[in-house]
Amino acid sequence: MAKITKKQREAMKAAAEKLHKNDAPYKRAANGDFMIYLITVVLIAMFIRTFVFEPVQVIGSSMYPTLIHGEGMFTEKLTYVVSEPKHGDIVICRYSNMAVNCVKRIIGMPGDTVAITDGAIYLNGQLIDESAYWNDYIIGDMAEVTVPEKSIFVVGDNRNASDDSRNPYVGFVPYGQIKGKVQAVMLPLSRARWM
Repeated sequence: MAKITKKQREAMKAAAEKLHKNDAPYKRAANGDFMIYLITVVLIAMFIRTFVFEPVQVIGSSMYPTLIHGEGMFTEKLTYVVSEPKHGDIVICRYSNMAVNCVKRIIGMPGDTVAITDGAIYLNGQLIDESAYWNDYIIGDMAEVTVPEKSIFVVGDNRNASDDSRNPYVGFVPYGQIKGKVQAVMLPLSRARWM
C-alpha cells in the first residue's frame, strides 16, 4: 500500500472543505456542535463561580488596612463545606437584612463570649491580640454577648468605620450566610498577596 504524501493529504483536505462549504446539513451540524460546546463552557464557568471560587472586589474601607478599597480578592467556597470557620478567618458574608455581600473578620465562634471594654475586644474574657491589623482604640463599649450555635460574630478590621456584628441591626451571621473565605488579593498585581 502506497503512503499518502503531505501534498496529497493537503489536497484531500482542501477537497473535503470545498465539498462541505456549501453542504447545509454539515454546516448545521458544525454550528450545533459549536453551540453545545459554548453552552457547556458557560455552564462550567457558572458552576465554578457559584460553588468553587469567585473574584470579589473590596468596596469601602471597613477592612482597612488589611484590605483596601478597589482591591480584587480571590474567594473560595469549598473550605466551609468540609470544615468549620475559624477565629481570624476573613470571609465574604451576607447579613440577614441586607442584599449585599460584606467582607469581615471572624472574631467569635459558637459558644464564645465577645465584649468590648475600654477600647478593646475581649473573647471569652481574654483580651485578644489584634496588633497585626488594629492598633487603635475602639470607640464604644459593648456588653458581653454569647455567639449562638451555627453562627459567627464578625467585625471589620477598621474597627471604628465598620458596620458589623456589634450593631444590633446586623447581629450574628448564620453559617448559611457565609459565602466564602478570602484566600488572596489578586489585583492590582503590585499588591497581590496571600491572606
